[in-house]
Amino acid sequence: MESRTEKLPKGRSYPLRPSILSAAVEASGILIPVQLTRWDRGDFVFEASFMPNGFVKLAEHELFWVCCRAVPSSGAKEARTVIEQQAIPQFIEWAKSIDKLDATSTVRRESQTFRFPVEGVAS
Repeated sequence: MESRTEKLPKGRSYPLRPSILSAAVEASGILIPVQLTRWDRGDFVFEASFMPNGFVKLAEHELFWVCCRAVPSSGAKEARTVIEQQAIPQFIEWAKSIDKLDATSTVRRESQTFRFPVEGVAS
């Protein structure tokens, strides 16, 4: 799994540890590559997109792009718990449902999005 992380200002933290997501992806047996971007943008703390072949000119193959938005440091521990116990398992199930499809499936040829709202954590 590839990952990249943008630097954060003081008072902001990332609730997702790349090693946790990487271990879950590896244990799941998902064959489609997963890329993680941790940044301080977007409406959802945890969001993933499935990008089929040819969807993004910069990607040479299909992939799952996972994005994790930063949260206030005061809420990072709570958000981390929710992500590790709920968001990641649900993402893995969603990703497996796509990964298991035949490459010629019409569903696998369309971009798709998984969004997990983390309630109670202010932006």
